[in-house]
Amino acid sequence: MGDPEVQVRFAGFGPEEDEWVNIRKHVRQRSLPCEASECVAVLPGDLILCFQEGKDQALYFDAHVLDAQRRRHDVRGCRCRFLVRYDHDQSEEIVPLRKVCRRPETDYRLQQLHASNDSTSTDQQKSNTDSSTATAPKSFGLMTEPMQKQLNPDLSRIMPTSHAVVAQTTNPESKNVGTMTTNVTTPVTTTNPGVSHSGAAFTSAIAVAAAAGGSQSIQEGN
Repeated sequence: MGDPEVQVRFAGFGPEEDEWVNIRKHVRQRSLPCEASECVAVLPGDLILCFQEGKDQALYFDAHVLDAQRRRHDVRGCRCRFLVRYDHDQSEEIVPLRKVCRRPETDYRLQQLHASNDSTSTDQQKSNTDSSTATAPKSFGLMTEPMQKQLNPDLSRIMPTSHAVVAQTTNPESKNVGTMTTNVTTPVTTTNPGVSHSGAAFTSAIAVAAAAGGSQSIQEGN
């Protein structure tokens, strides 16, 4: 028993043109038109379906790729050229990618290319993340020390240490008289520009002396 055959009808022909063809030799999966990014899947030696324009007709015929000339793509798409040889008449022609239909068996090439591109982009992103993480502490460390050196002199200028005496006096007729002295580290501010810090300390000292004299006079009266 020979190879199985099927009856087929070609597009554009009537029932009287039906033919019996061998499945193994004349029936196969449909070829796939190539997109602009799929030129890398067409290699020399591949069996392709190529569009041939003749004087009387223009049809797709089986052909083999003899050579591929790779060119840089632009806004128009793929600019690569392929040297092909048609199987039915052995003629050769240089054709662009738009005239080429590749076989479905070449899908694995595109899958490998996409997987390689994905892994490359992932490794690049990981390396960029690692490098940024490694350099970040160094930059902060370099900035911290100069900032501390700049801030320390300013703190000594902005917040001088001063000793002020706070006196609390009561009514001279009261028997409970108290004075309180504290050390204050906040700067003394005055609204009058003519009054200095030394004048404020001197005024506080007079207040303490007055309070002490008042307490002494009360004790003498008692």
